[in-house]
Amino acid sequence: MGLLKHSISFSIATLLSRIIGYVRDALIAYYFGVSHITDAFFVAFRLPNTFRRLFGEGGFNAAFVPIFAKRVREGTEREFLNSTFTYYTLFNLLVTLAGILFAEWIIRLIAPGIISKSYFELAVFMARFLFSYLFFVGLSAFFMAVLNTRGVFFVPAFAQAVFNIVMALCIALASHSLGYMALVLGVLAGGFAQLIFHLPSVVSQKLLPQPTLKRDRDLNLLLKRLIPALMGFGVAQLSFFIDTFLASFLALGAISYLYYANRIFQLPLGALSVGMANSLLSVLASGQDPKKNITLAFRFITLLALPATGGLLVLSHQIIALLYGRGKFLEEDIAVAGKVLAVYSLGLVFFSLQKVLASVFFAKGDTKTPVLSSLFAVLSEGFFAFVFAFVLKLGVVGLALGTASSSITGFGFLLYFWRERNLDIRTYFLTALKSIFATLVMCISVLLLKPSPYGVLYSIPLAVAVYWLCLLMLKEPLAYLPLNLLKSLVKNGRNP
Repeated sequence: MGLLKHSISFSIATLLSRIIGYVRDALIAYYFGVSHITDAFFVAFRLPNTFRRLFGEGGFNAAFVPIFAKRVREGTEREFLNSTFTYYTLFNLLVTLAGILFAEWIIRLIAPGIISKSYFELAVFMARFLFSYLFFVGLSAFFMAVLNTRGVFFVPAFAQAVFNIVMALCIALASHSLGYMALVLGVLAGGFAQLIFHLPSVVSQKLLPQPTLKRDRDLNLLLKRLIPALMGFGVAQLSFFIDTFLASFLALGAISYLYYANRIFQLPLGALSVGMANSLLSVLASGQDPKKNITLAFRFITLLALPATGGLLVLSHQIIALLYGRGKFLEEDIAVAGKVLAVYSLGLVFFSLQKVLASVFFAKGDTKTPVLSSLFAVLSEGFFAFVFAFVLKLGVVGLALGTASSSITGFGFLLYFWRERNLDIRTYFLTALKSIFATLVMCISVLLLKPSPYGVLYSIPLAVAVYWLCLLMLKEPLAYLPLNLLKSLVKNGRNP
C-alpha cells in the first residue's frame, strides 16, 4: 500500500506540474509568439534546463538514494549527508560560474547558426542570467533525493509546479513593462521558489545539512555510481541539442516551433511509456512470468499509442490553435507548429515501445545496451534530420521527421539485441491489427466532424469512445478491462 500511495502522490504532483507548465508556455506564446525573443530564450535556456533534467530527473537521485538509505539503516547518515551536500554544492557553484563566464562560447557551440543573426547577442545576454538557475535547480535536486529517501514524494514532485507557477506569474504581470526580461526574471524567481519550497519538509524531517570539508567514506562510491548514471541519462538529452544545433541554421522561428510542438508531444509520450516501463521493470525484477508480462506490456502500449498517434495527426492544427492560438501567436505560427506536431506523432508508438523494451534489459542488469540504443538513435536522428531539413529542404518539419525516424532505429537496435525474444508474437500482432483498424475508423470519424479548435474538447472524448467500441466489436480482450473494473467497483460498493 505504501508503494501505491507514493506512486499516486508522485503522479498527481507531476500531472499538476505538467498542466501548469502548459499554462506557462501558453503565456510565452501569447506575449511573445514566435519571434527573435523566443528563439533567443529557448536557446539560452536549453543548457540549464537540460541540467535540470539530468540532475533533477536523472542520475543523481538513482545514485544517491541507495547509499543514503543504507547509511540511515546504519545510523550514520548525518556524516554522509553533510559531506555530500558540501562537495555537491561546491561543484554546482563551479558549474554555474563556468556557465556564466563562458555563456557566449556555449551558445556558439550549441547553436552556431545564430551567430550571424540579429538575436545572437540577446541569447548570450539571457544565458548569462539563466545559468544562475543551475545553482537553484541543483540544490533542489539534492533535497529531492534526500526527501525521497524518507518517503516524501509529493513535495519534490510539486516543486517543479512551483517553478512553473512563479514563472507564469512573472510573465503575466511583467511582460508589458519589462519585455523579454520578464522571461529571465521568471526563470530566476521560479528557480529560487522551487528551492525554498523544499526547505520546510527538509527541516521537519531533520535533514538540513551542515557544511563540512571532511570527506565521507562513501563519497567515492557515490561518484563511481553517479558518472555512468549521468552518462546514460545524458545520451537521451543529446536529442534536444541536435534539434537546437540544426534549427539554428534555419529561418527565424524554427527553434520556437520545435519547442512548442515538442512540449505537447511529450505529454502522451511520458504518460504512456514511463509508468508502463517502471511497472514492467518491477514485475520482471520480481521473477514473474516474463513472456506473459512483456506481451501484455507491448499490447497495452500499442493499444494506447496508436490512437494517440492518429489523434495527433488529424487534430494537430486544432490542438495547437486551442493551446497557443491567441495573442502574438499568429495563424501562420499555428499552421507550422501543427505540421511539426503531426510529424512528431509518427514516432510515438516506437518511442513508447523502445522505453518498454529498455526496461526488459534493465531487469536483467544490462544497462549498456539501452544506452547504446539511445546513442545510436541520437546519431541517426542527426543524420535523418540533416537530410530531411537541408538536403530535401523540408525545413523545421524535416527536423521533426528526423526525430520520428530515430524512434524506429532506436527500437530496432534493441529488438536486434533482444536475444530471448520472449514475446507471444501471434497474440501481439492480433492486438496490433485490431488497434490499427479501430484507429482508422476513429480518424475517419474525427475528420467527418471537422472540429474547430474548441471542438477538440468534445471530439477527443468522442474519438476515444469510437475507438473503444471498435475494439469491443473486434473482441479485443484488453478492451474489456474498463468494463471489468467498473463491475468490480460496483460490486465492492454493494458489498463493502
